Amino acid sequence: MTEQIKILVADDQGVIRMGLAMILDHEPDLTTVAQAGDGEEALRMITQYDPDVVLMDIRMPVMDGLEATARITKAAKESGRGRPAVLVLTTFDDEAYVLSAVRAGASGFLLKDTDPDLLVAAVRAVHRGDSLVDPASTRVLLERCVELERQVGSGPAEPAPSAGRWTGPLAQLSEREREILVWMARGLSNRDLATKLFVSETTVKTHVSSVLSKLGLSSRVQAVVVAYEAGVVRPGEAEVRWES
Repeated sequence: MTEQIKILVADDQGVIRMGLAMILDHEPDLTTVAQAGDGEEALRMITQYDPDVVLMDIRMPVMDGLEATARITKAAKESGRGRPAVLVLTTFDDEAYVLSAVRAGASGFLLKDTDPDLLVAAVRAVHRGDSLVDPASTRVLLERCVELERQVGSGPAEPAPSAGRWTGPLAQLSEREREILVWMARGLSNRDLATKLFVSETTVKTHVSSVLSKLGLSSRVQAVVVAYEAGVVRPGEAEVRWES
């Protein structure tokens, strides 16, 4: 029997909630266990239904998706369970919120009008611990957000080309962990990394966990942001890969 991935859909628009649930429930390994109309309701339903993945809208009444995501990931980290993973649903109009969602602990983000097959692949990806970005547009969105932060002075400045990039918390990483971080930032999944580095996926997961722990991060996509901000990977270098 196929293991079921339990999903909670949180969006203040009922039509969108039902549409997402219909797409997900069509898959034999996915099941929507609950739907919420705001972040506060989502938190209550997580306690009740214990989902593996939460699809979280950003703009919602009562409690928005950013606050709800931060509370969910904090509770998961404190419990040591590492679940549920949060997959944020966004639009290009929400670009100012993307980095906030990532820093709140979201495992990834998708555009609301994404292809259904991509949505299904995304849920499976974050459930198994892979970082998730929409290959059609989200890398561009992430790069734009990091650049906007630099322009307004609210984010780390771009290091000079001759400056050492492996400073601060990054200096704690071993040579292998630095390599893992760079390739994660370039969009490689655990499976891709295992193939590229000629090691097992279990070994890759161990290295990824160590990178996140040393940098005080809760998701791979947060590591991608750190890599961009430190200049370890520069805009245009990343290439996104997907697994179904």
